[in-house]
Amino acid sequence: MAGASTETIHDVVCGFCGLGCDDLSVEVEGRDVRAKGSICPEAARLLRRLDVPDRPASVAGAPVSLDEAAAAARRILTEARAPVIGGLGTDMAGAGALVDLAIRFGGVLDHYASDGLFRNYAATQRTGWLSTTLAEVRNRCDVLVVVGDDPSAVWGRLFERFFPETPLFADQGRKVVFLGSAPGEKAKAHLARAKVVHHAASDAVAALEALGSFVAGRQPPGESFGGIAANALAGLAEELRSAHYAVVTWNAAEIDDGDLVAERATALVDALNVTTRAGVFPLGGRDNIIGVNQLMLWRIGYPLRTAIRGQESAHDGVLYASEAALADADVLVWVSAFGPEPPPAFTGKVIALAHPETVFEKEPDVLIPVGTPGVDHAGTVFRMDSIVSLPLGALRVATLPSVAEAVRRIAEG
Repeated sequence: MAGASTETIHDVVCGFCGLGCDDLSVEVEGRDVRAKGSICPEAARLLRRLDVPDRPASVAGAPVSLDEAAAAARRILTEARAPVIGGLGTDMAGAGALVDLAIRFGGVLDHYASDGLFRNYAATQRTGWLSTTLAEVRNRCDVLVVVGDDPSAVWGRLFERFFPETPLFADQGRKVVFLGSAPGEKAKAHLARAKVVHHAASDAVAALEALGSFVAGRQPPGESFGGIAANALAGLAEELRSAHYAVVTWNAAEIDDGDLVAERATALVDALNVTTRAGVFPLGGRDNIIGVNQLMLWRIGYPLRTAIRGQESAHDGVLYASEAALADADVLVWVSAFGPEPPPAFTGKVIALAHPETVFEKEPDVLIPVGTPGVDHAGTVFRMDSIVSLPLGALRVATLPSVAEAVRRIAEG
């Protein structure tokens, strides 16, 4: 914006990936927003805004006012037989409004990134687990086991957050063991002060199961497990038993047998806790999935993948997953405020409360562009470890409605 002064805002909270980094610096010039200094590429991309005209609301591709779009969405929902309210990339206020929408019109509620969450749920339902927090990993963990692919490709600052320069309690002899793919250059740079070891596991489930046996003092039959030599796993088991605070982390969404990895990691941690201290740290949290799931539990007693019909609700982690639910649905309400995440292919009617830069294969029946929490308006999200709720501040004057406001407009008629 010509003539606008530039303001630098420090300690900005990022609500995109679930890590909850709260030390970002952002430059704001009029309605232009851009990251300043060192920042992960994903946050820089999603924070970037230009002073351009807002994308208008539309009905069947034709521009309309917000009130007209809301009225059209309300008519579709009133006539709907089996709606799905999906995507659910929104802050806590938006999530609460969407639950209210489901209570009024009915519908299945699921987050687009819930596959990993429910793979982890499968393990906790069978065995329970001892989970840790980001603060505990930062300050106490001296041996970290990373299962699967290098997670810094998804969470750019993960190892920077895990291993700060001055932990409160852990000594400087920290060790990170990768069971799976090798660490990338970004991970190596953030782990420069730690000892990094890589074991190329071809089968993480088999490797973790054998590792748990070694930790428990049993000698499993065989010379290698999941592509890792038995003596290497035996040595790692001894290091884990000697650790002050061991942590196992994985991204279930990116592992085909994510539920089995979670189960074996849990068993390993259980065995370690007989003589020392250890915990699991499952990765996830994109687009406030943890917060939306928490709100579902508070409000209706069930997590995501729950159907609300009239005064009744029912949960089924398979039947009410988005892909399965959409097979029987006639309306999809797609919500994605944090980023331009497009809706899945669907032959029924689509109501989209979407990031203004979203590219659709087919124009939605109703489109209401919405602002982004932490950029266009204030909001609250949950960090990936489920412990901390984070306040997001507005970086510029909002000209698009929040998800909560858009839903209110739809429901109030």
